[in-house]
Amino acid sequence: MTEIIAATIQVKPRKWIGIASNISNEELVACTTPMDSKEVANSYILASIRRFHLLRLFSQSPPSKSLDRVAQRLWQLFHGKGEEFTLDEISQKGWSPARTKISNCLLQVPLGKVITYGGLAKRARSSPRGVGSVMASNPVPLAIPCHRVIHADGRLGKFGRSTSGTRVKAAILRSEGVPFRDEDYVELDAIVE
Repeated sequence: MTEIIAATIQVKPRKWIGIASNISNEELVACTTPMDSKEVANSYILASIRRFHLLRLFSQSPPSKSLDRVAQRLWQLFHGKGEEFTLDEISQKGWSPARTKISNCLLQVPLGKVITYGGLAKRARSSPRGVGSVMASNPVPLAIPCHRVIHADGRLGKFGRSTSGTRVKAAILRSEGVPFRDEDYVELDAIVE
């Protein structure tokens, strides 16, 4: 039985991050990117928890110091700064072996670089379609930097469930120092294989 605690934390005026953590070992279970509404962040975090975990014990609580630190760390990562997460800090309960392998390979892509769906598939011994599926349902965006996965021609592709996802993805990559050749395409020399 997994006991999860979740909170929606204000990181700046009108910016909220939803976070869920395993109570016993404080592993990050799910999180959102910064959102303009507490209610939207809250609904996203609850949907992510339900999708990946069959929980018997779950509580929503006021932010703890531990969850607040994680929220601040995610806020920094959203701006291309701070300490990146390791797979050991993230709960993989409910993950397939493929999700774990792909996520671990993605964590090896350094700040300021991107990788293609095909390149990540090759590293993880998966398929580009499998990588796309894992990225589209990433429960911990920013902690597992799915924004660093792009198309082979340098096109960004989608990010998150919002209509502004491509714009947000571009902003995160720019803050990480990824060079762009135009609005929706990164420079090809920023791609690692």
